[in-house]
Amino acid sequence: MRDFFILLSFFLSIMLFLMHKRYIKSKQKFQREVDLNSLLIEISKEFTAYKDKYKLLKKILIDTLKIINEGEAGSILLYNKEKDYMEFVAAIGYDIDELKKIKLKKEELFLYKLNKLQAPDIIRNPRIFDKEYIDNEKFEMLEEMNALDLMATLSVPIYIDGEFYGIINIDNKNDYNAFSNKDIELIDFIVKHLEISIKNAILLDELNYALRVDKLTDVYNRRYFEEILEKEIKKAQRYNSKFSLIFIDLDDFKVINDTQGHKMGDCVLRYFANVLKANLRDTDVIARLGGDEFVLILHNADENQAHGKMGYIKNYLIENPLNDIVIDFSYGICEYEDGITIDEILTLADNRMYEDKKFRKINVF
Repeated sequence: MRDFFILLSFFLSIMLFLMHKRYIKSKQKFQREVDLNSLLIEISKEFTAYKDKYKLLKKILIDTLKIINEGEAGSILLYNKEKDYMEFVAAIGYDIDELKKIKLKKEELFLYKLNKLQAPDIIRNPRIFDKEYIDNEKFEMLEEMNALDLMATLSVPIYIDGEFYGIINIDNKNDYNAFSNKDIELIDFIVKHLEISIKNAILLDELNYALRVDKLTDVYNRRYFEEILEKEIKKAQRYNSKFSLIFIDLDDFKVINDTQGHKMGDCVLRYFANVLKANLRDTDVIARLGGDEFVLILHNADENQAHGKMGYIKNYLIENPLNDIVIDFSYGICEYEDGITIDEILTLADNRMYEDKKFRKINVF
């Protein structure tokens, strides 16, 4: 009888141990699910309020590494459909500025060779994989920045409305068997939720673009230009910087519309906007006020420098007509001076533009 109770006690101890172990696992699983749900909620909130998509993508990468326990580093690449290559846009554990110099074809990706970018998968010893499939020059660049010192990579594709959008790579630098099928299921679950948030962010981008950009010419519209100008004046006041504002009005634009039609008039406006974009710096501001009127902000340019730039653009238009149409324009410049208001700088540039137009008409006749 005594032996029976000893044996019973032994079995009860084992059962209690197993139940406790199962409880601990259940608790850990529950906590992981809570952490995952919290992460997804946090990411959704960030997407709603985001300002910089690339900073947000880096935050997503950081949060994903928190959930994938074996993840030590990682990167996100987006697909540039227009140029047909992959671009690094976020990285943890690597120099993102160096990675941005490397453009990969879809065919050079791990996942393309494994499953044509259709599902997440694990790549063991990615260095061997890259040496076989990546262009030699790109391989050497990756090697120089120690981006190939990896033992395993968990890679997952991102799709938006059925179209390939990019990939997330989670890397482990020390353990060949770092990731498992459970990690594949987990990161696939995370990305499926991210895809919804990314789609919302894209829609928000498109809305902001529509609110800020003139649809015909693809330069800023009047409403957004006024916001920019207000910020420029505050910045100039604070840092004692300079800029010149230029009002532009195309000459004889009505004649083009009346004789060759509004379709040709639209072509002229688009061509002129493209000439401005091609001959000004990326930091300068171009906006269409409406009709055939444009306005520019040239940073760190005084009045003389602004006149020189306008002269250069005029010569360019003479040498590069649109079909048989030589586009010309009148303009007025107002260099920013401390204390000048938005209304004053706009009025001065506008008045000088009309003076230039009047002067040119008198000289023509």
